Amino acid sequence: MNHHLLQRAAWLILTLALLAVPAAQGQEAAPTFFFGVDLSYVNEMDDCGAVYRQDGIARDAFALFAEHGATLVRARLWHNPDWTAYSTLDDVKRTFARARAAGMTTLLDIHYSDQWADPGRQEIPAAWQELDDDALVDAVYQYTTEVLESLADEDLTPAFVQIGNETNSGILKRGSDLQWARDARLFNAGIRAVRDFSAAAGQPVRIVLHVAQPENTMWWFTQAEAAGVTDFDLIGVSFYPQWSTFSIGDMGAQVGVLRRRFGKEVMVVETGYGWTRDAVEETADNVLDQGLRGYPFSPDGQHRFMRDLTQSLISGGALGVVYWEPAWVSTPCHTRWGQGSHWENATFFDFHNGNELLEGVNFLRDDYLYPPVLADGVVEPAYGEALVTEDAGDALNGVAALDLLELYAYADADQLHLAFTTAGDIFAREGSYLLYFDATHDAEGANADVGRRPILAADPYKPEFRLDVSILEEQATRRGSIALNAWAEGDWQTLTYTGGAAILNGVISVVELQLPLALIDHPDELHLALVSTDRGRARGASDILGTDAVPADSEAALLLEQFFRLDLAP
Repeated sequence: MNHHLLQRAAWLILTLALLAVPAAQGQEAAPTFFFGVDLSYVNEMDDCGAVYRQDGIARDAFALFAEHGATLVRARLWHNPDWTAYSTLDDVKRTFARARAAGMTTLLDIHYSDQWADPGRQEIPAAWQELDDDALVDAVYQYTTEVLESLADEDLTPAFVQIGNETNSGILKRGSDLQWARDARLFNAGIRAVRDFSAAAGQPVRIVLHVAQPENTMWWFTQAEAAGVTDFDLIGVSFYPQWSTFSIGDMGAQVGVLRRRFGKEVMVVETGYGWTRDAVEETADNVLDQGLRGYPFSPDGQHRFMRDLTQSLISGGALGVVYWEPAWVSTPCHTRWGQGSHWENATFFDFHNGNELLEGVNFLRDDYLYPPVLADGVVEPAYGEALVTEDAGDALNGVAALDLLELYAYADADQLHLAFTTAGDIFAREGSYLLYFDATHDAEGANADVGRRPILAADPYKPEFRLDVSILEEQATRRGSIALNAWAEGDWQTLTYTGGAAILNGVISVVELQLPLALIDHPDELHLALVSTDRGRARGASDILGTDAVPADSEAALLLEQFFRLDLAP
């Protein structure tokens, strides 16, 4: 958890692939998904007198979470904190023993610091302050080995080990900037220690490298790879909307990008969301005070956030999700910054009602859609023949990236699978690709352009949904962005996209989408249209799939007539 970036604004987008990805064949979804909770604070809360209740009855937190579907417990480890008796190795052993007793597996989060390590602070432990870099490398290896051997002696070997916490700026820092020539040696020392321990003990332990916020994952792991940091198993991500530019669907889509680009599993090892804006009267101020549109700070809003995020992660092929500190309730005890908790409004317990269990915990056992095949940007044989195809060369101003070629579509019992192609590198140009869905073929649906684009569906088509795929430029890089919209009350309203997505850019680019049919009300048939538009929200069409007519100019009004029928009836 990053405790020092409380004022970072959130601009909500859905980012997809930033770089070309390999044209892998259809990837089967991961057979296991870990539902995790970080319970690093529970021992301390218990010692401070906290009581967790379900239906008014006091409960053990570990047993309670396990009963509700948690399968993984994460715990942090500080090196030698002189300000607390918790998050020490003995405390981690206590946590892991309780987790094991409740039937859950474990993830060890080694901070390699005497206190919180995060993007803004990676302090060298006091005991290592005088070591030069060569000695630090040896210390990391020896310390990591000793920790794992000590846990193994008590049959508490974790299934996962994090080498550092939110290491955006590196690890064991003497300054503030990443210095890969130095930092790579430290990461690799920790990695090598885990590998050597695992081989000697005959116990497989998976290695996690962890950065804060998904927008930092691509550049960070690309640089890590170039520096020779490659022998790890999982990309770990913190995702807090308050400090991220990504939306829920964005986070899930980025999972697929990372899996394809680096060949690693991905897990959101920290996330959280508020259930109230109230706070206990105490001196420890709450950290979370900003949310996402459509997800109010309420018990239902918290639950829906976690349910939708989890579905998005599953759709992207993630290995798991960990809710950060769902039991850090308010007590008379103190943090480094005040008395009480900085997180009581983001736990799963109602401080207005004696720490009664809230509905947010149910995300651990909600029903989720596990796609049998993940989106990978490849048009698989299951698509069959294209729904519509046309020749290249009819896009406005000859822009190949906006020149539409083909649209493929088919549906299974749960998802609508869509793929379309363009005649050039889709990341070569900013622009948007608009998929219109008439799901009822009746008089209900969009009947105006509401001032955004001069595009109007011709009678008898009245689209109820529109799926936008946009290519945008941000910080000198191109990225993809998706928004699912529903027509309501005379305007397009944005929904949460929880399906799969992939962009494979190249000489011919492919965009593949897996849209849960529940999001568009399980229609029996669809009429689909696809247009591309140049940069800018008020632009008209650059190309209309299904006609070789070239728009007169970028502002020309379009009466969209080219809809194509897809039968979805079982």
